[in-house]
Amino acid sequence: MNGNDLLSRLAALDAAPRTEPTTAEIDREETLLRAVLADTGRPGSAGAVFRRPIVRRVGLTLAGALALGTAVVAVAGGLPGFGGSGPLSSSELASWTGTPKELDTAAAKGSAAGRQCLDLTEDMGTGSPEVSNADIRGNVASMVVTRGSDAVYCLAGSDGSGVAMAISPVEALPADGITLDTYGARGSDDQEFNYVVGVVGPDVQEVVVHDHGKTARATVDNGRMTAWWPDGRPDGLLTGTFTVTFTDGTSHTVPADSLTDHATATPGPVN
Repeated sequence: MNGNDLLSRLAALDAAPRTEPTTAEIDREETLLRAVLADTGRPGSAGAVFRRPIVRRVGLTLAGALALGTAVVAVAGGLPGFGGSGPLSSSELASWTGTPKELDTAAAKGSAAGRQCLDLTEDMGTGSPEVSNADIRGNVASMVVTRGSDAVYCLAGSDGSGVAMAISPVEALPADGITLDTYGARGSDDQEFNYVVGVVGPDVQEVVVHDHGKTARATVDNGRMTAWWPDGRPDGLLTGTFTVTFTDGTSHTVPADSLTDHATATPGPVN
């Protein structure tokens, strides 16, 4: 008997079906992980939580100075996906466009997706919600919702699906700086997508992400950059490049790993 035969026989004896963890279980897991990592920001329950890798906040000043952050800003949230499942449907993801249609605050709050995000994040933070980085890619809207000192990144589909997660406050950066707050993947198979949230300096006008065969123009607003794309790397890692354009019209392309791994980060542009 080989190992595969043994595993097959053991699997047949397991009467319990495989089930995906509930929203409450995922939220509780993330809360506990944040506590272990001594993160003072406790995420609230927001309908669904991103599954994402543990990453360190690191940044790159494109003039040549590498800036490393001091806090762990993302934790693993949830378990690996179980075949073709995720917070956004495959039909919603199939409508994705690399260039988003940006929304002003009034349009974002008044849209069905905007109301979905406000509902998803109503228990996160206190005070009136402020919306930034609002855009639509196909049938899916994304935005940052801020209440007081708490900020949340949210994606919502036209079919009522949605997902949200807590993100870090905007920090001051050099004029040409760019820093990743968090990145990762959610869902599996035809419901898998990748996302990235970052902070940019005042001279950064545009950021375009090239990764895993996809090109996504980020929405840059209020000191943040946000982008997402379907059919990326299931492990959530970034292995492509970022093209950053400044207010003076110049642009530089940098490898993603210079922003995601300080051990391999090198200052300066690729071209």
